[in-house]
Amino acid sequence: MVRHGIRRAIRRVDRYLDLTFFAGMEVWTLVVPTLWFLLAARPAEAVSLSAMTTVCVSPFAVAAFRGGYVGGGRWPKPGHYGTLAARSAYYSLVVGAATYLGVVSQVRWGSFLLGIVVPAVVCVAALAALPRVLGAFARLSRVRLY
Repeated sequence: MVRHGIRRAIRRVDRYLDLTFFAGMEVWTLVVPTLWFLLAARPAEAVSLSAMTTVCVSPFAVAAFRGGYVGGGRWPKPGHYGTLAARSAYYSLVVGAATYLGVVSQVRWGSFLLGIVVPAVVCVAALAALPRVLGAFARLSRVRLY
């Protein structure tokens, strides 16, 4: 009985790590334009800390949401072409906004910890809304305007 529970736990962890790997490839590939803009942002130290935090937290959050470990929304698969442009724009906005808020809070209050905590919280909260945003755009695309 214990052995079965251990095998099941190992399978769940293995699935989560698999989802994290593919989420990392997806997020890191789709936010490249935003990362190019962040190269020129100042102060460089605050930007790099907040951007690195956002880029590192995003795959774990996407994997947790996509795998159903947290939340209940339906997430598109990593290779789903129908939502590729929307996911690229959304991930880019999340990375840009979370980085910006992290930099602002870090510079304003002078604590580097805020450059880690603020982007991580903003990133997870914003990514949790992705299924609802995609659903809203899908409903909007079916509305007849004439």
